[in-house]
Amino acid sequence: MHPIEAELIEIVKSGRDWQLEDVGGIAKLVPAARSLGDTPMMTELLHPLVLGWSNATAADRDAHKSVFRDLLDVATTDFVLLEAVDILEQHRPLPDDGDEYCFMLFLAKAAASDHSLSGLSRGAALDGAFRWAVDNRRWQLRLLDLFLGLSPGDDPEFLRRAAKIAGVAYSHWRDKDLIDVLRKLAQLEAVRAEAAFELGMASLAEAMDRTDSNAATTTFREAREWFGTTGGASEQHPEANLYLDGLDLLLSFHSGAAVASLGSVSARVQQHAFELHAWSAGSGPPWLGARQTEAACWSALASAVAGLAERLEEPSWWEPAAVIEGGLLSVYSAGRSILRRDQHGGIEAMVRPRIRASVAAQAGQAHQVRLWLQQNATHEWATEARELIAQIDVLIDEQSDRPKNPPEAASERASLAAIIAGSNIPEAQKNVLAGVVANAMSLHLANMTSAETAVVERCCEAARGHNDYSANANGTRLFDTVLLWLVRFVFNRLELTKGDDPTGAYLFERDDGSLPHEDELQQDFFRWLATNAAGSDLEPTNIASGRADIRLRSGPERLVVEVKREETDCSFDALFKSYAAQTTDYQNVSIRLGVLLVLDLATPNREGTPHLTSLFEMRPVHRVGESAPRLVLIVKIPGRRKRPSDLTKLAKICRH
Repeated sequence: MHPIEAELIEIVKSGRDWQLEDVGGIAKLVPAARSLGDTPMMTELLHPLVLGWSNATAADRDAHKSVFRDLLDVATTDFVLLEAVDILEQHRPLPDDGDEYCFMLFLAKAAASDHSLSGLSRGAALDGAFRWAVDNRRWQLRLLDLFLGLSPGDDPEFLRRAAKIAGVAYSHWRDKDLIDVLRKLAQLEAVRAEAAFELGMASLAEAMDRTDSNAATTTFREAREWFGTTGGASEQHPEANLYLDGLDLLLSFHSGAAVASLGSVSARVQQHAFELHAWSAGSGPPWLGARQTEAACWSALASAVAGLAERLEEPSWWEPAAVIEGGLLSVYSAGRSILRRDQHGGIEAMVRPRIRASVAAQAGQAHQVRLWLQQNATHEWATEARELIAQIDVLIDEQSDRPKNPPEAASERASLAAIIAGSNIPEAQKNVLAGVVANAMSLHLANMTSAETAVVERCCEAARGHNDYSANANGTRLFDTVLLWLVRFVFNRLELTKGDDPTGAYLFERDDGSLPHEDELQQDFFRWLATNAAGSDLEPTNIASGRADIRLRSGPERLVVEVKREETDCSFDALFKSYAAQTTDYQNVSIRLGVLLVLDLATPNREGTPHLTSLFEMRPVHRVGESAPRLVLIVKIPGRRKRPSDLTKLAKICRH
């Protein structure tokens, strides 16, 4: 230990204020600086050194500068560099050319790929270079050059930090080259979570600037897909989960989703916000604090939107002023009021249509907004209230000129009544058919178990973020149809015995130990699907230059169910690795949604048959050069099953 380092330790322990003279003055530090630079106590010298430098005589300024440069030049330890960056930033602008030297030194250390510094140390130096370059265009270009030169083979710890800083830099500079850098990093498995999150934040920022509803929806969905990739690449990422659920809520509100579902999603957002606060604990650089504030604002937005959705269901409000000021107009201008932006944009494009339509449809709500404006003409939200009322008047005028639709057809997603009304069925038969279909579906829904409903809800939530599901009516129809009848098929096959239904005997252990072929599952499911869904084909050809197992069609779109059997490893990870490429290759010219149906012959089921909810999983597939992922629903059908009584016999044998 250097003698000056020992003196510093004692001074720090004493807790008293001190100056450079207490360790011998600047003259004593000049020859010792390079020995002290990489010690844990180096940062203790920086504060008094910079203060002394600023107040030094002309004769001593060069000595202070020399010590300053030597201390930083030899520093290589990550936590020493992190603390040095924090301390020096507080003293900016530094005397003489101190800022220029700091930026160039930090940039050089960040670029040092010769293993002289660890990835964490280089990441700390990159943090410093970014802080110095935030408001200096010349330094920004130098830093951008470093980002563009990043090598995929570089240290993963450094690349993860570089991805984070590149994403934050994009939010400041909006330089499109940084998006290319992040896309390149997102292809690396070790860096994918960080790069995908920053691409999500970049898409989110762009969506916030959109004023057109369709453009905003598309870009918000792109952001959601990137956040979903982050969650898939990282087990613990509360910030990505917060934005994922927050965007789900925003998109669901825009598409007219039920109030109950919005409330449950909002609750998840609040939980993620709590986890993020506990996880970060206020640590990190200043720009990370800005990110945490932004996440908190999105949490507040989710709560406000879900709360307003409940109020919009009411014919009028008990305390209209509180609802209008604290809910309606606040959400109507959420970009400014909640997210602290200086202008309206994508958020307003998403929330305003539903608010306008709801208030226009409820005479009591419309009256209360008009009355509030009369009494609050100078309120900060008066301009927004006038705009809302003007739009409501337009909607009311349009509705008065439009022929009345049956109440059942009022929702955005066509009801059974609306579908039948728009069909080519003769008028005399429509009422009869409507009653028959309504009764059949009512019975069907009434007898679905909570487990089946949970699977449908979980898979639809995962698909909702994909444009081929949410913005393509044929895509929605195909996926929903296959999902529903797959859930019912699995339910049926888990319940029936081979004695009651011999067609399901292939799912049980055979006395001779032989295993069924996948054709038996393919034909079994095709019979089931073809009975319930018209337009199903068995093994059609010329699909992605091959033969597909089962195909459904709706208009110009198609969805393929690929059927396999697995005898070795039937975990979802193994199935994804083995069969995802083939399954998604049937998605080259139509919707990017597909199904992999697997007969599980790898699991002997000695503990009994798995629960229905554990047999379904949605997985995104990212292909190089494609901006949007493909989606695969993986479904496992348990084979090699035993009768419940055989399980008891087996347990007794194993016990003895």
